[in-house]
Amino acid sequence: MKALSWMLCVIAVASISAGTLGGCEQKAEARIQVEKLPEVHASVPPVPTIPPAPYPVQYSDQSYSVYGLRRALRRTITTEVNVTAYIAKVFVPPECPPKEKCPLPPAPHVWLADTKTEADPLKQVIVAGYAENQKAIDDAMKEAKKSKGKAAAPPEDTGLLPIPTDLFPGAKIKLKGRFAFMSGAGFQSSEGVLDYLGHEILEPGIAPEPVKPTKGKK
Repeated sequence: MKALSWMLCVIAVASISAGTLGGCEQKAEARIQVEKLPEVHASVPPVPTIPPAPYPVQYSDQSYSVYGLRRALRRTITTEVNVTAYIAKVFVPPECPPKEKCPLPPAPHVWLADTKTEADPLKQVIVAGYAENQKAIDDAMKEAKKSKGKAAAPPEDTGLLPIPTDLFPGAKIKLKGRFAFMSGAGFQSSEGVLDYLGHEILEPGIAPEPVKPTKGKK
């Protein structure tokens, strides 16, 4: 009987302890306040508007613009291309005073651009290799006048191209040339230059006043 009484006491004490602990846990849980955090909304900037290309890379006849020539540099460099553009500027050799020895000027060349008034050098491309000097162009013009505007073609066995006599400022032309970082005439640019291989006039330019032949060292 004593053993049974002792066991009943132990069970009673355990029950009281469990109840006490359970009550403490419930009170502790009741004291914890759960605070709901505000909802987070991602702040994403608006999608930027990409401006359209200023000029098409290629026109309907597959000729390049000056913009497109450089835009497609990987496939145009060191290749023969057709370019439709305006002559924005023509090199004019400086005059050499009589009886003075002046250095030879660079070979004749023009700058092509996508507009006839483009003045930014980075938006122009040099075309050279169509004449050795200004005198050759002047002589070709004289011959063209004699033959009613048609420049005399060089002998077939020379393999040379006729010297153009209508590359005037403002003219719109379709030029055939070889695009490279260095031209056969010695011009070079990291943006590329064109070696002249022929052209056709789409819109005539304005012929400048005649330039006196430059005298220099031979």
